[in-house]
Amino acid sequence: MDQKKITIIENAIKLFAKKGFISTSVQEIANECGISKGAFYLHFKSKDLLLYELFEYYWQRMQQRVNEITSEPMQPREKFVHQLKVTIEEVATHREFIIMQVREQAIPFNDTIETFIKRMRYHSYLFYKNHLLAIYGEAKRSYVWEASSIVQGLLKNYIDLIILDNIAVDYHKLALAIMRRVDYIMEGFEKHGDQPVISESIMRQIIPENVKYEQLEDIVDILKKIQEQESDQEILDTVEVLLEEFRKEDYRQAVIKGMASILEKHEEYMGVASQLRSYCI
Repeated sequence: MDQKKITIIENAIKLFAKKGFISTSVQEIANECGISKGAFYLHFKSKDLLLYELFEYYWQRMQQRVNEITSEPMQPREKFVHQLKVTIEEVATHREFIIMQVREQAIPFNDTIETFIKRMRYHSYLFYKNHLLAIYGEAKRSYVWEASSIVQGLLKNYIDLIILDNIAVDYHKLALAIMRRVDYIMEGFEKHGDQPVISESIMRQIIPENVKYEQLEDIVDILKKIQEQESDQEILDTVEVLLEEFRKEDYRQAVIKGMASILEKHEEYMGVASQLRSYCI
């Protein structure tokens, strides 16, 4: 996205947060950016399209920061804590964006935006599910989808306090606290033998196929970053085999799972291995 469009988005979101989406005119956005109304339409065909690209812009920013950590050689718990911290930081940095979503009751959720919101939700479910599997292991697979939903609800409540009530907290300490809460949740399932309501079969029904292909794009990006940073020859060879396999029109699941097994021997790459296995479901 070019810098002019980013400038328009960043100025527009401040006006939307202050006045609301419906009440903010294209002329006001143009004035705030120091451009003509005609110049606005050179970049965005409508205010609705601006709203869609606004969602896409902030989502991509957050995904980029989170994926940078995914490729780092950290233990699964440490990696998850860092990614929680980054998520909270990004949300807090773009407070106006969240306020707009909470306050605005008349956002035109057309088919394009509605599809995008659903896609974000599905990605979030996969993100948390993959991390929980990497941390707690395959033995906890039956719990991870429900735990993923619970963790997202927990995080949302903390974020509401930060954004809407403007409380000041140490983001790293909060991320560590959330990690401990996740421990309690996972231990509770095992201790009491409770059966989850949200099962893998349910999630397979609601997560569309195109999200799976978008997940592949994230995996390939992460593998390329590992390739740039890693010196261990076994890992480099494994990554090269994976990248070569994903270049094929019909990749072989057995090869992907075999390479995931090699990565799982290195605890810092268990998260990536979990994503690979999820993709092959």
